Amino acid sequence: MLWLFSQMFLLCLASFAVGVLVTWLSVRSRLQPERPKTRLALPAPRPATEQVVIAEQPAPRQAPKQDPLPVKGNSKTMVYHTPESPYYRRMKGDMTFGSEAEALSAGYRMWTTKGRVKA
Repeated sequence: MLWLFSQMFLLCLASFAVGVLVTWLSVRSRLQPERPKTRLALPAPRPATEQVVIAEQPAPRQAPKQDPLPVKGNSKTMVYHTPESPYYRRMKGDMTFGSEAEALSAGYRMWTTKGRVKA
C-alpha cells in the first residue's frame, strides 16, 4: 500500500513540475521589459505669421424641405414598411417606393407585427 502511495505521489509531483515549466515558458516573454520605441524626429516649428480674419455675415438659414420618407420594401418577403413601422429604421430595404399605393401596385403587402397577424 505504501508503494502505491509513493508511486502516485511521484506521478503527481512530476505532472505539477511539468505544468509549472510550461507556464513559466509561456509567460517568460511577457516578463522581459519592452525596449523603448524609437521616436521620430519632428520638424522644427514654423514661425508664427499674422493671420487676417475677415468677419462675414452668416447666410440666412432656409427651412429644409421635409420630404416624406420613402416606403421600404423587401423583395424576398414582398413586405413593405412605412415610417410608422417599428422595423422601419433597422430594415435595409432593397426596394423603395414613393407611397404605399406604389408598393401595393408592385405586389407588396403591408408589414404586420406578431400580435397583428390575421388568424
